[in-house]
Amino acid sequence: MKGKLSPFMHQTVSFVIWMLIYYLSGVISLQLDVPSLDFSVVWFPAGVATAAFLCAPWRQWPVFLVGFIALNLLLDNTTTENFPTNLLFAVLAMPSTMAIAWLVRRFSREGDDLHQIVMWLVATVLVSVIDALVLSSGLRIFRNEAFSSTFWPGLIADVTGILFATTIIMGFLNNHLRTGNMHRRIMIAGCFVWVMLILVTAWIFSDSVKYITDAFDSHRYDVLRFAAACIPIILTVALAILWGNRGGSFALLTLGAIVIWFSIQKMGPFFIKGLREGEPLLIAQCYLTATALLMVFIRVLTRSAQRLDNRTGVQSARDAIYQLNLTTGQLFWDHSLDVLDDISIDELTDKEKMLARVHPDDRDKFQNQWNNIGQAHQLPTISFRFQDNKGRWVTITDSGNVLTNNQSQPIIVGNWRISGTTTFS
Repeated sequence: MKGKLSPFMHQTVSFVIWMLIYYLSGVISLQLDVPSLDFSVVWFPAGVATAAFLCAPWRQWPVFLVGFIALNLLLDNTTTENFPTNLLFAVLAMPSTMAIAWLVRRFSREGDDLHQIVMWLVATVLVSVIDALVLSSGLRIFRNEAFSSTFWPGLIADVTGILFATTIIMGFLNNHLRTGNMHRRIMIAGCFVWVMLILVTAWIFSDSVKYITDAFDSHRYDVLRFAAACIPIILTVALAILWGNRGGSFALLTLGAIVIWFSIQKMGPFFIKGLREGEPLLIAQCYLTATALLMVFIRVLTRSAQRLDNRTGVQSARDAIYQLNLTTGQLFWDHSLDVLDDISIDELTDKEKMLARVHPDDRDKFQNQWNNIGQAHQLPTISFRFQDNKGRWVTITDSGNVLTNNQSQPIIVGNWRISGTTTFS
């Protein structure tokens, strides 16, 4: 029998993985650094931190905050002499990511994918504007830097870094759209599309387009390169449709790796004569971010399509009604949720077996929902992660009321609804 990690070990391993991803994304971002600017043109760790705060329980936020600050100091090659300054910048880099995650988790509506996406976009832009204003004002006061030369590059770096990295990470974490065991033909087709994505993107961004444009003048060559840059986006979307969320994130990561690699070499359709230093990198990052946003909305449409009943054309049931007798402990279900159909009714009527399927971080509130009702007539609405037989974590929202039956016994009549995880997610 395979052993399972304890909740503490699970959290520790998860924390280490987050720290490793943050550090590696920082190393990549520094490779794109422009010496003439006081900040990185692209800062992918901001997106990693945002995704981490979106996923981590509230009580773990201080631990993640300390870890990210320590890694910022490590990435800045902090020494004793510059420690105070670097520590200040390391700390100031974190509030914006925490604010975005807090706003999304606090104000987005459960189960409303489009609302979550809009909330995330609005929060990212607003918080990034405030962050860029503070940074640019500080540089203007203390270093006499021109406000416009730092505000706009800083804003674009914040927004694009967060949107791109968060989309990739949350896509890998959210396997709700996975189709289970994919058909062999879909796997083969996806592999073909992925290989084509690598070859076509490398061909376009290595400036090899010029070999078929000898008869064109330079202006037409630039136009053709820009037009050809749309082909990798089409292939990325195709792989997302074939392989689902994780396939889409894998495609986006592949596209980003190739674009960033050639951008470091100062190659690609965005390196045009007349642009100032750093501007081609900003355009390349905007290109990747636009592709990431397209992927996000495709996920919304895909999930909506999956919820439609093929016969009626309306959304299929995502709810299950239950009755729990608090005196006898008996639990009855009117019907089970669609994704939980493979779980036996014995498990869904045994509270201990159900508790074993709840995510370790959510077990306390799951138990309190049915145990500590006091004199309440209405249960609080909670969300928790529940594991199905395929090992997937689905997010369930539980709500209900406390009634009394004809034997004066308290009964909870509640509702489970699958809301999934955040879609950009």
